[in-house]
Parts: sequence; structure tokens; C-alpha cells
Amino acid sequence: MKQTVEITFETEETIVLCEGPNVRAAFCLCCGEQVLMVSPQTVTAISNLTEREVFRLLEYDRIHFSETDRVLICMKSVAELQRSLTRDADRKPGTGGTLLE
Repeated sequence: MKQTVEITFETEETIVLCEGPNVRAAFCLCCGEQVLMVSPQTVTAISNLTEREVFRLLEYDRIHFSETDRVLICMKSVAELQRSLTRDADRKPGTGGTLLE
């Protein structure tokens, strides 16, 4: 008689963002308030997106950004986009959705 054993691992990850060249508080013109602005590389580190997908979202005006000497992305707009996709996926089972749809 064969027995099947299922093992589940739970992991927890904590990411700490410190102000520096990749993270800073700044005014987002689209939000109209002071928000956390981060580099595209930081967005990829804390999301399931590739850097290419992040730049596509910028081009499609799905997330806010500021461009001076470098591109900084508004984390408030990224969080709102992810929340809206989660709500849509909950309402339409099986659709999943991606940030680029």
C-alpha cells in the first residue's frame, strides 16, 4: 500500500526600504501629494514584475512616475493598481488578470 504525504512550506519575507538613491519621499503630480517614489529596480524587487513590464506600465500611464535625472515611480499608484487587479480577479474567478491588461 502506497501512502502520499503532502508537505507545505510557508515563507515570510520582509523588505525594508530606506531613503537613498533608489527610494525617496517626493511629490507626485498625479496623486497631488507627497508619496514614496522608488526606482524601477526597486519595484521589480518588491513585485512579480520584470523591469520591462514596469516600463510598459509607465508608457501605458498605468502607474505614475517622475523623471528628472532618473525615473522614480510612485508606489501609491503601483499599490492601487495591484489592489484593483486583486478586486477584479476576486469578482471574476478564473480570469487572474495581469498588470498589463
